Amino acid sequence: MAVYLQCVAKRMRGGYKHEHIHILWWVQVVDGKPTNETGFSTKEQLIDFVESSGPHALWCPAAKPGQPGAWVGVQTLGRKKYLQAYRDGRPTEDLLGLPDK
Repeated sequence: MAVYLQCVAKRMRGGYKHEHIHILWWVQVVDGKPTNETGFSTKEQLIDFVESSGPHALWCPAAKPGQPGAWVGVQTLGRKKYLQAYRDGRPTEDLLGLPDK
């Protein structure tokens, strides 16, 4: 059974880049189907979640129509960690394309 969280919205704090994502809203997906379980988590909570659950724990829909979504990983800038979506091993802007909440 494949279970992961799908990002649905974001809240930024202090800027407009990936390291400024403060909160993400999500829906749980089981075997490719969204469930009724929804919520939101801080950047720090999701970093811990991704690091403990693995590379296919958090998914983000594509920012541009017609492209596939991307899995979200943890990136480091100096000593700061932040969330970054990756498609085919390359960083994407998909998280920044989520609606603001």
